[in-house]
Amino acid sequence: MMRYRIVCALSLLTISLFLTGCGKKKDTGLHYEVIDGKIVEITQTDDGVIHIPAAAPGEASADTGVELSDGQAYVEEAYNSLTGNDAMMTLLQARLTTACDACREVYLKADKGTAWNVTLSYQSVEEMLIAIGNAGYPARDSNGEHNMRAYAVLDAFGNDAVLRTDDVNGSYINIYPDGHLSAFMLSRESGRWHLYSTSAAWNDDGSIRFYSAGRYAVGSVRYTSKGWLIYTRDTSDFDENQRANTDAYVMVRVLPMDAEAKALCQRYIEPIGYLENNLFITNWTEPNFAPIDFNSLYAYIFGMYNGTDMLSSYNVRQYYRAVGGTKLYLIPQDIFENNVSSYFRIDKTALRNASDYSRSLGGYFFLGYDRDYYNVTPRTPKPEVVSYTYNSDGSITMVVDAVNAWYGTDRAFRHELTVMPGEGSSFRYISNRLTEGTGNIMPAQKLSEMLNVEVTKLAERFK
Repeated sequence: MMRYRIVCALSLLTISLFLTGCGKKKDTGLHYEVIDGKIVEITQTDDGVIHIPAAAPGEASADTGVELSDGQAYVEEAYNSLTGNDAMMTLLQARLTTACDACREVYLKADKGTAWNVTLSYQSVEEMLIAIGNAGYPARDSNGEHNMRAYAVLDAFGNDAVLRTDDVNGSYINIYPDGHLSAFMLSRESGRWHLYSTSAAWNDDGSIRFYSAGRYAVGSVRYTSKGWLIYTRDTSDFDENQRANTDAYVMVRVLPMDAEAKALCQRYIEPIGYLENNLFITNWTEPNFAPIDFNSLYAYIFGMYNGTDMLSSYNVRQYYRAVGGTKLYLIPQDIFENNVSSYFRIDKTALRNASDYSRSLGGYFFLGYDRDYYNVTPRTPKPEVVSYTYNSDGSITMVVDAVNAWYGTDRAFRHELTVMPGEGSSFRYISNRLTEGTGNIMPAQKLSEMLNVEVTKLAERFK
């Protein structure tokens, strides 16, 4: 829980608290004193002054939100509180207005289609980013598909935030798929970090309207060597469900990605990723593919092979038949083996031995991903290629960091993936090796466990 610092001595010192600055009702008859190491609530009445002990040193008062720690008094700060530094918000809104002015023509000319939920093209978003960057403001897209423009400004802020201890602030503009914009400013004020935010939407005539503004208490602010600006949200006012489904960290990629590294990641890693498959989180090498869970991996191989969405519980019934009395589907062995062999040099016997395969039914079992299997959002990292090597035999080795926003880290774990490009767009996976390190955070494999349960249930029926 974030707290607004009010400096005081341990000797008797009256602290006037105007709680409207923290989003609370002002009470002119209420103030606090520190007496003998205790915070004392002072209430002025017609008969005089009444002293009510509120908290001992290091303890928090649930009623007043005041805490004494190391000789300092703190008052709890509300999640959204603007009063107290409206000048910063005025500055941020001015920056957002300038950013909108810079990209207005691009937005107006962009094809918005006829649907009510506008989604701008990749090219239109990029042109808006370029226009804002040319105006001198760091700008990124909310999906992280583009490199940040005018990143040097925020890079300097990130380095300052680490090296300096005085007041400092830095801002950036965020563009959403529908073309709306938000501006965010991280500001350290008297040793405390806050995030100011404001958003603007486009009117039909090209003018803008501000539809939100807030000042939020944040915790630590970090800037990594790879160029990630990472800061914590204050989720103290969230209920249990909100906390379980909301990332506590905000991660902003400031330094641009190497174009080749990004292309390699998009081609070989992103189509599979880390959600409910273990291709990139286990050690294996050609021809020993035994550690790979091909039954779960097939969801992604299906999408890559056919140029469609991944196979899931929502679309599997369009392609394959269900196994009665279970949640399983059966992939005919010829189809399964042909698709897998397009990306792995593995013989049929080895594949059948390494997978949940039924000789009597003539196929491989499949259980598709379903959001209903979870009571929280899966905390899945995203891949980022940090280096790559073109080997003498024609293969490519990539060093990949798993970026996990839930845990606020740009390296939850690292692995080295080697692939062999083929003719045209074809390729095959050669090896994957996890880089040993302490504190690795590996993604869960709940779906694989559920598949095993269903297969075991099916086997029990035929005993």
